[in-house]
Amino acid sequence: MRKIYFYFSLLSLVFASCEKVVDVELNYSDERLVIEGQLNWIKESKQTEQRILLSKTTPYFDNQRIPATGAQVLVRDSQDKVYEFKEEGTTGLYFPLDTIPFQLGSELTLQIDFENQTYRGSDILNPVATIFKVVQDSIPLFGSMAAQLEAYSIDAKNEDNYSYFEFTSNQLEEPEYNVYRDDFSNGSEYYGVLLDRNLKKGDAVRVRQYSLSRTAYQFWYILINQNTQQGGPFQTNPANLNGNMVNLSKPQNSPLGYFRVSEVSEVNYQLK
Repeated sequence: MRKIYFYFSLLSLVFASCEKVVDVELNYSDERLVIEGQLNWIKESKQTEQRILLSKTTPYFDNQRIPATGAQVLVRDSQDKVYEFKEEGTTGLYFPLDTIPFQLGSELTLQIDFENQTYRGSDILNPVATIFKVVQDSIPLFGSMAAQLEAYSIDAKNEDNYSYFEFTSNQLEEPEYNVYRDDFSNGSEYYGVLLDRNLKKGDAVRVRQYSLSRTAYQFWYILINQNTQQGGPFQTNPANLNGNMVNLSKPQNSPLGYFRVSEVSEVNYQLK
C-alpha cells in the first residue's frame, strides 16, 4: 500500500508542477463611440419616446458601461428645423428639449459632436400596421407546456413594409424579437410570435411592433440573428455591425450602434 500511495503522490506532484497561469493579451483597438438612438411615436397612446444613449466601447473582459458625457446632440428634420438634446446628469442619456413632432415620410438626421469628432446619420419615419389582436395558445415544448402568443397585423397593400415585433415582460429573461418584411404577405395578415415556458396565467406582456426603413431592417435582421443563433464550435464569431451613423471627422473610426425612427403599435396583454 505504501508503494501505491507513493506512485499516486508522485503523479499528483507532476500534474501540480505543470499548472501555470497564462495571461492572454487581447488586442484592443481604438476606443469607439456606441450610439443607441431611438425616436418612437406610439399610435395607440399618442405618446413619444425620444432619447439618444451614448457610451464608449471597452475591452472584452471589462464588464462595465462607460457613458459618453458632454456630447452635443441634435436632430434636424427635412425642413431644416433643429431639435437640441440635453444630457441627464452624466449618464450619457440625452433627451430633446422640445418634442419632435410626428410626420410620416419625413427624414430625420442625428448629429453628435463628441471629443472633437462629428458623427451623423439619418433615418426615415415609416408607418406601421396596427396590432389588432393577440392570440394565446399552449404548446408542448421539451416535455412541458409553453405559452405561445401571436400578435396579428394586416399588411398594407402595394407597399414595401418592414418592421420588428418586440415582446417584453418581467417574466422574460430578455425581450423576444421577430423581424418582418412583406415579400410573401403583401396585403394579407401576418404575426409576430412569442413562445416561453415561464409565462403563466395573469402575467403581463407588452407587445410592440416598430416600423423600419429598408436600411434599418437589414441592420436589425443581422443584429437579431447574431444574438439569437447558438451555432456550433466552428461557427464564425459575430463581427462588429456597422449602422447608419458615420464619423465625418475620422471615417476609419466608425461608431457602433444605430439611429432609428419608428411609428409603434403597442398592446399590453395579460395571459389568460
